[in-house]
Amino acid sequence: MERMNCQVELLSPILDDVYDVVLKPQQSFDYVAGQYLQVVMANDDKRPFTIANAPGEQHLQLHIGAAPGNLYAGQVLERMRTEGQIDIEMPFGRASIAKAPERDVLIMVGGTGFSYAKALVEALNQIPHSVNVYLYWGGRNLGGLYLYELAQQWHDAGQVQFEPVIEQPIAQWKHHTGLVHEAVLSDFASLKDVDVYVAGRFEMAAVARDAFFAKGLVASQLHGDAYEFI
Repeated sequence: MERMNCQVELLSPILDDVYDVVLKPQQSFDYVAGQYLQVVMANDDKRPFTIANAPGEQHLQLHIGAAPGNLYAGQVLERMRTEGQIDIEMPFGRASIAKAPERDVLIMVGGTGFSYAKALVEALNQIPHSVNVYLYWGGRNLGGLYLYELAQQWHDAGQVQFEPVIEQPIAQWKHHTGLVHEAVLSDFASLKDVDVYVAGRFEMAAVARDAFFAKGLVASQLHGDAYEFI
């Protein structure tokens, strides 16, 4: 783990209350796709955010959700805006992909957990592999899938099999509605031969873990930083 200062090269809304942040560290850095960094607000106040781009770039990308009243994220964005720089520590997390997978890969995320999926998919696109990659992305509504077009581009290019899931049904919606883990359960008869990667709210991760184990998934094939805490 290293602490380093970063220049804020971009801070721009993607859609509604989700912001695209690009940081340029002032020294060399290394990490693995799926890991996260911590923004250092104070020595006793460090706030984690997933790195949204795969290794190999000269910058670090974050997707920060900051709805009105969300001081946790809002204070980070405000410091970035006013100071134009931020201190970070990295890398953290073990729910990563660094080599060609041996089993099919299922990535299930909710909301800004898509930043985690983005890093994994970009990394997999750089690694020759012969397995299927499935991406299930859940949100309350279509607006919550803030980079829907990007995920659909991956699908159209044959890089992933993308399944968007929204909780609030809308007219002419042809995909899953409801909870994202339930969409997975409905599509997979068994998960015993799949590596599963999860990012999202702890409550979602906990419910999914129990349901997926009942579908044959074993603990060694379930990956997610949430599982270090729940």
